[in-house]
Amino acid sequence: MGTKFIYFALVGSIGTLAHYAVLYSLVTWAGSSPVAASGYGSIAGLLINYSLNFKFTYKSNQSHTRTFPKFATIAGLGMMLNLALMALFTPRLFYLYAQLLSTLLVLIWNFLANTFWTFKMHKPAAAAKTDWAKLINTPWPASVLLITILLIRTFSSGLYPLYDPSESRYAEMARKMLETANWVTPMIEYGVPFWGKPPLTIWLTATSMGVVGVNDFGARLPSLLLGIGIVLILYRLVKTRNEIADPWSASLILASSVLFFVMSGTVAMDQCMSFGVTLALAAFWLALREDQSRWWGYVFFLGLSIGLMAKGPITVVLTGVSLFFWTLLTGNWLLIWRRIPWLSGTLLMLCLCVPWYILAEQRTPGFLEYFFIGEHWKRFTESGWKGDLYGVGRAHPRGMIWVYWLLAGFPWSLILLHKLGRALWHRQAAGLLRDQDNWQLYCLLWMLAPLLFFSFSANIIWTYVLPGLPGLALLLSSWQAPLKKSLNALILSVPLIFFSLVIYYQLADADFLRSQKRLVSDYRQLASPDERLIYLKEKVYSAQFYLQGKVVELPDIPALENHLSTGAHDYYVLRNVIYQDLPDTLKAQLQPVTAYGQYQMYHAHTGN
Repeated sequence: MGTKFIYFALVGSIGTLAHYAVLYSLVTWAGSSPVAASGYGSIAGLLINYSLNFKFTYKSNQSHTRTFPKFATIAGLGMMLNLALMALFTPRLFYLYAQLLSTLLVLIWNFLANTFWTFKMHKPAAAAKTDWAKLINTPWPASVLLITILLIRTFSSGLYPLYDPSESRYAEMARKMLETANWVTPMIEYGVPFWGKPPLTIWLTATSMGVVGVNDFGARLPSLLLGIGIVLILYRLVKTRNEIADPWSASLILASSVLFFVMSGTVAMDQCMSFGVTLALAAFWLALREDQSRWWGYVFFLGLSIGLMAKGPITVVLTGVSLFFWTLLTGNWLLIWRRIPWLSGTLLMLCLCVPWYILAEQRTPGFLEYFFIGEHWKRFTESGWKGDLYGVGRAHPRGMIWVYWLLAGFPWSLILLHKLGRALWHRQAAGLLRDQDNWQLYCLLWMLAPLLFFSFSANIIWTYVLPGLPGLALLLSSWQAPLKKSLNALILSVPLIFFSLVIYYQLADADFLRSQKRLVSDYRQLASPDERLIYLKEKVYSAQFYLQGKVVELPDIPALENHLSTGAHDYYVLRNVIYQDLPDTLKAQLQPVTAYGQYQMYHAHTGN
């Protein structure tokens, strides 16, 4: 099946070259619309694809009178799918980029349809069953599935806007860092420092946007690369146990879980910290098992340093919880003391992290007290903590983190519970963790560390379970037998559902309620150069990001009244509930332009 897909893709690339040549020629020299030109390109590629696939990909001996109509039907449906996708994408994307994305989706459709319908009659039933079984279980399809997940996440990362308030806030801070060239202290507003987290994620995001550009994809690219890095670390870690576990299963389980898939394209600190925790715990295990133990020991401290510069001491706490209980239960105290360079490694970690903390305190005094006491003690111990400078503390019932884990690890969290339930029912639970090197206990504690720590926390969000998801993937992949039947059936469920939602957003009438990108786009089309965009009573980071920090914010209704009295013809954005409370004299000066969920944009059409 894998070889057949390669042939199909190669043949498809030849047909696609013809398709693109016709598309480009008609758009550039004949002045055709991209949608119509793409349709003619599809027809040009049809005959090339059929003849080459018939002879080389499927080696068919069936008559053309039976095979070609099916192939043409599939191609016709593929062409309509291509046209629909082009019509969907071209309003938002450059036409060649839209065509590239459409081609990928149509290729997958054509391959599956031709394999299981057009040319199915040429294979004996037993052979077909064997091929399908290989598709489920062999490593090559696993690599194809992993690449498919990567392509879906990569293409979708630039197709929907940054959402408020978290993602757009970090992206805007990175944009300000790039604009002001202040690489020491991230700024939440011009001249206002952000003390909530260390700057590593902001550094990576600002660097990415400096290379790729200030846009949605450029902001999300670091999270995507960090996600790829975490998957590769898991693959390398499991591969050392190749006679026991399957590295492909671990990588696929992690890549297709809800939270990891989402965070691999989200601007947030959690993905960077999770990379640091994963690197530290993987290096710690390898330091105990491989000959180059000293090298892996230093990599362990490098992972801790990355986490410290991403979210702070919580990295050491989560890593330490796993390692402490594993060592306590296995009694490997002496082995760990000998294999890990505790003194020189700690010195390396301090050299990598402490200089920035000192410099940040010097630049903005008060940072250390707020960061260590407020963010790392009061946030987790005081329900509804009021000292948060950047939002309201999220009060939840204690233990809510377990519910978040169930959602974040879906669908694999349910499979793990199913496996555990069956083992308990048959009184075989102890056997689940029984192995010679205590690997499964290591994975279990890796998964449980965030859950145990945040069970007693009052202010949590669902992303706090992210550092434990690699442990879930490793543990479940070590229980291969129940996964064989269900693994591939579930792998693409989350990515495809997510991608369907992204496609839905591309529909002309669909609105992304937690972003101001569409509103800003309309404002740019309507406003003259001297007309500003003004928000009342709130800071909307996505608007700041998409207008390069040029949004004006008014604190209250008197400020709005004073602003309108100047006679400036600006655009105003108000929540509907705020507009209802305005005096009639102010409402009379605001002409509604268009609505965006809870917001309405107005134009000041009169002045005094």
